[in-house]
Amino acid sequence: MTGPLLLDTGGWLKALAGEAPWAEAAQEASELIVPGLVLAEVDYHLRRQRRAMHRVLQDLESGAFRYEPPTVADLARARELDQKFKKLDLGLVDASIAALAERTGVVRVLTIDSDFVAMRFGPHYRLSFELACPLP
Repeated sequence: MTGPLLLDTGGWLKALAGEAPWAEAAQEASELIVPGLVLAEVDYHLRRQRRAMHRVLQDLESGAFRYEPPTVADLARARELDQKFKKLDLGLVDASIAALAERTGVVRVLTIDSDFVAMRFGPHYRLSFELACPLP
């Protein structure tokens, strides 16, 4: 078993679809952390698959995931990170994941996005994400 894992939209969707290696990484994590804005993006992607989205919500209700809504401080930090790394074109969701990583100390992320490789965060921007799976 590995440590806790932050879920990004693309990686989580692949894990939900049972795709390797994302599904295996999710199964091996000690805890799966769902950032609040990621949940909204997953709902958008599953808008034509309501049963699948309802299963996600049932799993969330049963404690299979740890839900972390963004705080106002997270959103302010996400804005700062988005501005600092404007060349990466992060957007609010990915920047909020970095803010959540700063707040929780969890740096492992399940993603398919390359912007997580280049982004730095934390005090003096010395922290980086650890990818749970190689990028596709």
